[in-house]
Amino acid sequence: METTNGHGAAHLQDAHRGWIRRPAPADWDVGMRWGSKQAAVHGAWRTLLVSLLRNPACEWLTSLDALLAAENKIVQCRTATGAGIDVPPLMVTNDASEMSSLPGQLIAKPLGPPQYWLEQGDPRIVFAAPVDAQDPSVAELLAGAPFILQERVRAVRHLRVVTVRDEAWAFQIPAENIPLDWRRSAAAHTSWRPLKAPDIEQRAVDLSAAMSVKYSSQDWIETASDTYFIDLNPGGQWLFLPDPEASQISAAIAHWLQG
Repeated sequence: METTNGHGAAHLQDAHRGWIRRPAPADWDVGMRWGSKQAAVHGAWRTLLVSLLRNPACEWLTSLDALLAAENKIVQCRTATGAGIDVPPLMVTNDASEMSSLPGQLIAKPLGPPQYWLEQGDPRIVFAAPVDAQDPSVAELLAGAPFILQERVRAVRHLRVVTVRDEAWAFQIPAENIPLDWRRSAAAHTSWRPLKAPDIEQRAVDLSAAMSVKYSSQDWIETASDTYFIDLNPGGQWLFLPDPEASQISAAIAHWLQG
């Protein structure tokens, strides 16, 4: 597709292989009023985009439907459990009175997008966070939207596993002195080290295959006694991870796209 200032032509017969990493920017429709002219214009571009992403002449690394399904955390956990992969017990609710049905300490995760925008246009990230069932603000929070409530497992180290088709690369970072959600720590992003973990790598590949995603960036947690799947991002980051492994991931993606 060749365009200049929004004008051009798409030659669908020339399509070969592609990677839909994200269908649209996260702030694609921020501040848009439904029923407005702007919404109608965006709707037309969205329709064109979806038609291109469903072009049968192009083989996608991950199809649009698989990508959208894989972004759903409930679908991820259900698929992992079905594949025999351990997942910390969880529930989805907007009723704080149900929290007592889960054992131990809990964490809350957003069920919807991981970010939102304030009226001033400032982005806000919703991180995983510990919750106290006795805190009255938790009831107010849940009344606004359903959240994933999950039993908190005590991490010894965090694992990031990146898969490209039937290959996988695992990385580790000690859980000591970093936040529950390691993304909140700038230092954590530069502290990852390669890890030889054939069993976890294979389980990560099996999970991505079960979800029909041929690229994934997965988060796992290793405790003193077990390893748990936490999250799968079908378009997640990998370039912050150390070389040469990060370059090997890039090369594997490029090799498939050029095939």
